[in-house]
Amino acid sequence: MKLKSHSIRTRLIQFMLVVTTIPLVLSLIITLIHTRESIKEQSISENAKLIFQGKTNLVNYLNNINRASIVVYSDPHFIGNLSKSLDDYQAIAEIYSTMQNLQGSLPDIQQVYLHSRITNQSTLITSSVPRREVREAPYEGVAKYMTTQAPTSTEPPHRVHNYGFPPSPLEKTDRQVFTFYRSINRIPSTTQLAVLAIDVKLDGIAAICNQLYEAGDEQLYLVSDQGDIIYSGNKDEIGKSLKSLGLGEKLAVPRGNQSGYVDKDKAMQIYERLEVPFANWTLIKQIPHAALYQRSTELIKINAIIAALALLAVILGTLVISFRITRPIKQLASYMNEIQTGRLDINIEVKSQDEIGTLSRRFRQMMDTINNLILRKYKLELANQTNQIRALQAQIDPHFLYNALQSIGTLALQHNVPRIYTLLTSLAEMMRYKMRSNEAKVTLQDEVNHLKMYLDLQKERFDEQFDTTWELAPNSLSTAIPKMTLQPLVENYFKHGMDPRLGAGRLSIRSRIDEANSKRLIIEIENNGTSIPEEELRVLQASLTAHHQEGEEQREEEGASIGLHNVLMRLQLYSEDQASLKIENLEPHGVRVTLDYIWESE
Repeated sequence: MKLKSHSIRTRLIQFMLVVTTIPLVLSLIITLIHTRESIKEQSISENAKLIFQGKTNLVNYLNNINRASIVVYSDPHFIGNLSKSLDDYQAIAEIYSTMQNLQGSLPDIQQVYLHSRITNQSTLITSSVPRREVREAPYEGVAKYMTTQAPTSTEPPHRVHNYGFPPSPLEKTDRQVFTFYRSINRIPSTTQLAVLAIDVKLDGIAAICNQLYEAGDEQLYLVSDQGDIIYSGNKDEIGKSLKSLGLGEKLAVPRGNQSGYVDKDKAMQIYERLEVPFANWTLIKQIPHAALYQRSTELIKINAIIAALALLAVILGTLVISFRITRPIKQLASYMNEIQTGRLDINIEVKSQDEIGTLSRRFRQMMDTINNLILRKYKLELANQTNQIRALQAQIDPHFLYNALQSIGTLALQHNVPRIYTLLTSLAEMMRYKMRSNEAKVTLQDEVNHLKMYLDLQKERFDEQFDTTWELAPNSLSTAIPKMTLQPLVENYFKHGMDPRLGAGRLSIRSRIDEANSKRLIIEIENNGTSIPEEELRVLQASLTAHHQEGEEQREEEGASIGLHNVLMRLQLYSEDQASLKIENLEPHGVRVTLDYIWESE
């Protein structure tokens, strides 16, 4: 059908094409312009957060190595043993023990080297047999990194060596490690007593760095301020300098900035400097522009396809809408032409509900009045709708059981059984105490109240076969201790120590604050039950003494003592390892547990 330029249909089509096509094309152009920059900013933001998290993990990893090296200061005999004679085998054995504990404290520690400047004795601890010999100076490679006034430093990755000792056939020499050095001084003096070197495998650093980039598309480097490569996605580059590989200019980052990004010709570099005194390292992630803008290119293609489809839909929609609007007008004009010829009985069909439909219906009513032909309207049928019912699930939480115990206790009072009510109240209060999961530490008074309710239930269980003596210093009750500390210590008496054949049971619980240190809490728990067999007691005492140096897997194999280890572990965590747990037998029978804990102010 030929469209006339002055017709309503032509003008409507032109107008709708203009008002829909122009905004769509402009929107597409603006989207294409800004998508690239938006993708770039988003990628920088996401990778900056990722690199920051990687830096945080690396800092924590290095600090763990630093904290592990401080074990030489926490051992009260280690400093003294450094100055003892070379013939003092007990001192040598204790030095071996401390270094072996250090070597086993972290899974990535390959070996530990120590040179005493007092006795000129060098010691090497590996997974095989320990070795020592007398030297006038430390191993030649060590002195280079201990010439500064800093107590700690690091050596870039290198192949593991034996520090001048004869090689062992059981040791791997093809592995790369980096070395952490610590100067051992007689604090507060700055005089150096010994040099400690810890060779650390690169597995831990690689595990952290491998999560920070996509191999193949991106590259990640961890470099020192001297230009040595600590980590690279290419293993052949680890341990080499940027200058030797020709990467000095390529990986240069602004000096003085802790973090940021550099947009170069072919790649984007996002970097973070590690805030560690002994490791001036920088984490650099390199993203080629091809990988950086890959998503934006794909997104632009998708947007172009969508825009083309949308434009096609708009054109088709415009044509459909314009024809639907103008068709009733042209049909009404056709009816008028037929009436003009004398056909007054023409049947005017109207389907649209818009203004043109209204006009057509009014025209039809006028013709019906003239021709005395009244058409009746038909009513539309109504459809019934159905409602949907949703079922709600009831949820039961631990408070239901607590409320149920209270209801049972109330029923016990109604039936005049106050003892049952008391026991149920104690059990309910214990449950409420344990459900306070948001409290990691409580006062000693809270722990004592919880323990009293526990003992009240045990008295009912064992038919009053034991008595409890409390000797609690008033100034100790406000001390903050980890939650659920006392009950595991007392619980062992009922599990392993209580024996009716030994007579009436007796529990003594004492607490006091050390007069010399107002933050030192001492708790003693005694019972007159069965003593621990001597061999078992010796093993238990040794494991508690070396608790902070052993692995979690070994402690889990100790069976019944896991409760003691759990208590000691939490006490050490909240006191920075300034806590101890001592267990000993009493005469003629019984056990005493002594808890020594230096608490911290909130």
